[in-house]
Amino acid sequence: MTYRVHLTWAALVACLFMLIALPQGNAEEGTLNIALGSEPDDLNPLYNTGTSDFYDLIKIFSGLLKSDERLEMVPDLAESWEISPDGKTYTFHLRDGVKWQDGEDFSAEDVKFTYDLLRSGRWTSIFPTSAGYVDIDDVSVIDPKAVRFTIKEGIVPFQERFSAAILPKHILDGQDLSRTDFWQKPVGTGPYRFKHWKRGEELVLTSNPEYYGNTAKAEVLRYVFVPEEAARIGLLQRGDVDADKIDPRSMNILEGARGIKIYSMPSANWYALNLPNKMWPFEDKRVRKAIAYAINKKQILDTVFNGQGEIAYGPFRSEDWVYNPDIAFPYDPEKARQLLTEAGFKDSDGDGVLEKDGREFRFELIYGSTNPERKDIAIAVKSDLEKVGIDVEPVGKSWDEISPELFRSAPMVAAFGSPFDPDDNNYQLWSTRFIGQGWWNPASYSNPKVDSILEAARIEFDKDLRKQYYRDLQMILAEDQPLAFIVFCNYVYAINDKITGIAPRNAPHGQGTRGGINGEIWWNVENWQKE
Repeated sequence: MTYRVHLTWAALVACLFMLIALPQGNAEEGTLNIALGSEPDDLNPLYNTGTSDFYDLIKIFSGLLKSDERLEMVPDLAESWEISPDGKTYTFHLRDGVKWQDGEDFSAEDVKFTYDLLRSGRWTSIFPTSAGYVDIDDVSVIDPKAVRFTIKEGIVPFQERFSAAILPKHILDGQDLSRTDFWQKPVGTGPYRFKHWKRGEELVLTSNPEYYGNTAKAEVLRYVFVPEEAARIGLLQRGDVDADKIDPRSMNILEGARGIKIYSMPSANWYALNLPNKMWPFEDKRVRKAIAYAINKKQILDTVFNGQGEIAYGPFRSEDWVYNPDIAFPYDPEKARQLLTEAGFKDSDGDGVLEKDGREFRFELIYGSTNPERKDIAIAVKSDLEKVGIDVEPVGKSWDEISPELFRSAPMVAAFGSPFDPDDNNYQLWSTRFIGQGWWNPASYSNPKVDSILEAARIEFDKDLRKQYYRDLQMILAEDQPLAFIVFCNYVYAINDKITGIAPRNAPHGQGTRGGINGEIWWNVENWQKE
């Protein structure tokens, strides 16, 4: 049986574009044009970086450190650094001669200013992930080119926190950060500088001639905002844009298209059913496991994601250094029925829906209505679960309607994931202490063994011991199934085949099929150029 996949008129129109549109090479020489389906509200580089994401910065900015093609931290504004043996002290030595894009000198005072903002807790509406910096006890300027951080606890992945964008003290000191127009036309130290932003149309950056690193290969970096994928594909085919993130199902439209190369890039982004562990009947782990066995993950991967990705059994991809292969299990509807029977469910009236204690096993499955892949997952899950006697009603809601409280109280198609240190995301998703803390631990999952593993793993510097901790974590999650994992998706891009410098790497949870400015395949866009 094949699932019916939700196809929009946009997807059909894209097929017509393939027939009638030929690349015309209309993009200006020396300009990289990237089409995005979503437009940011502002250019605040610290809104989505911090405790969970570590996306690459908007290219206007720089951090003390940055991540390379292996997702390891390497020098950026800091040319070197030392970490004390207990992991509680970081000393950074800054580059000489760095200037802000308005000509002012960069110094350690800017670093202290930025991290004091983050750890103060005063600006959580501006920097909502600043909770990741409360572990900093002190930031001390040693001299204009050196700064020392004292951390409360020697947390292994804390080094990644130093990829946060550094902000200019001479501009922002004393300003009301909720009212400043700085986020609309920022000044940084990165490889590109702000030129102009036409809302609903384009954001244009130009190469920073004073950049301390290698000058950006393309003189102009232009982001074009086009919500409809069909229109973005048409622009790409005509040569008006150079790159576009596409729905994996659109690969068939563009496969073999002249002048276009398809990249399928792994991501840490996993999809799962969030099953609130304190809600009937999901408080019984036999029910959660039954749902996991009943979902045909392979068919969802092949149908919804065009085979681009891999089946998920837990929060780590198979290529991850901590992945435990022992957690895999087969699609098994009969096993699901057995577990539901053990949990006390039976079809007493013969209507095909299981009951227990006079209650039928029916529930609404909520999905973000702006994410077509989540809708298609919900439809596929409905088909699978009805075969084992569970009646599911998919319900789309806008993200304005979906809140952390709803996430914890209603079954939902969830997505999370980070390609960085295994502590990242997972500490917040599975620890009891994060129940009720915003979007974290949406299943309200609590297991003392898991809490103990998470606390021990984040302060263990021996890599082999850390690996065992996270392998043990995966075994417990596979047994408890706080969420029913389904797939890891790949991100798929269609790019002008004359562009060089592209370096695909494992990407973070992000903007679905629409694309965003941060992270993803354009993490090193300053190294891209058209040959």
